[in-house]
Amino acid sequence: MERPVVSGLPSRLGLLAGILVTLIPAAHCLADGRIGLLFVGDLSNAGAFWLTRSDPLFRPTFVPATMRDFMLFGPMPAPTVDDLKRLIRLHMPRTYADVVRNYDVIVFFEANSHAVGSHLQKLADAVSQGGLGLLMEGGWQSFGGAAGHPPWGDTPIGLLLPTEDILGGWHDSLDHRFVVDMPEHEYMRSIPWHEETLLRGPVWDHNLLNVRPGADMLAHVESSGCNSPMMVTWKLEGGSRTFSCASEWLWQWVAMPYWKHQYSACTNLIIYLDGRPVPQDLPLVEAARSEMLSFGTRRSLLLSLLEFCESFGANTDRLTAKLKDVERTAAQGLPQYLNLDFEAALSSYKEAGKMLANLEIEAMNLKRTALIWVYVVEWLSVSGTAIACGVLIWWAMVRKALYRPVKVTRLTG
Repeated sequence: MERPVVSGLPSRLGLLAGILVTLIPAAHCLADGRIGLLFVGDLSNAGAFWLTRSDPLFRPTFVPATMRDFMLFGPMPAPTVDDLKRLIRLHMPRTYADVVRNYDVIVFFEANSHAVGSHLQKLADAVSQGGLGLLMEGGWQSFGGAAGHPPWGDTPIGLLLPTEDILGGWHDSLDHRFVVDMPEHEYMRSIPWHEETLLRGPVWDHNLLNVRPGADMLAHVESSGCNSPMMVTWKLEGGSRTFSCASEWLWQWVAMPYWKHQYSACTNLIIYLDGRPVPQDLPLVEAARSEMLSFGTRRSLLLSLLEFCESFGANTDRLTAKLKDVERTAAQGLPQYLNLDFEAALSSYKEAGKMLANLEIEAMNLKRTALIWVYVVEWLSVSGTAIACGVLIWWAMVRKALYRPVKVTRLTG
């Protein structure tokens, strides 16, 4: 169901700004087919986000915006609030045009609303008017806040979410149970939730939320004394999809390191928020990703081997030319992968992998040929040294040519 956009520009000045930003064309995906991902919040606990950096389907950017653990952990620590705001200024896109030109989905994960501050309206406009998808993950600094952190409900971002905050509402339990409410939804049916019996317990600790009228509650969590929304989504009037996930489990690498589908659950959600068809054949998708990663690793090792052979004077021109053919075959799979044609991408990378296997054998043979003279020189050096030492010992000890004969060999009294 399409929902009306919630206005965040009550003043005349704000209304004028809204009219101006609508004149800037919206961007729905990057020119090369990748999904631009703007991640705002806590990178140190967002394990799945780290993996998107090596996935060619995404072009992620991180903006540190969390007060979590006093900002002392992660790759970019900020010991004070002023330092955190300075980091946000450095990494946050400067203008509305920068956001809609370079990104397709915005993710808030344990982001502090006060720290993001002046950038909230710009990001909200990018969603409501620029067509970007929006995801907010749970946490003490998300939604209604907990442990004294500020809420998001009255911010321009909070008004676009399909849920309403319960101020300070947070629930912990050891017996949480995840329940799917809309199994036929394209995102929910793309992940085999029923196979994961371990998706229970404290990994579903969550913010308490209310579902807005007209929103779709995809799943909820049940525990002793609690029955609360977990995953809720809706579509804004302009077509943007926004999503609330009350738990921080989806991106956290310490919560469920044993769940094999965690990364796919994240990427499928990003694809859904980008408005693209969510891939339903999960084994095929994961096989394509595995084949791409394997090819990239093997290619790097082969290049290192060829460089090693060149250092010993070997001619690698023939193998380098063959490697270019392999790379051209693999290059056919990349646009297929970016277009979510995973079957064609898997086929292309498998073919490139077979070609690479033959090239690896030739490279190993070239290495042995290049090193044969090293082995010969080493053998001659060792053998020559041994012969020379033997001759010297024989001449000195056996023939005794260096000894002068004497009449007496012992002292006399």
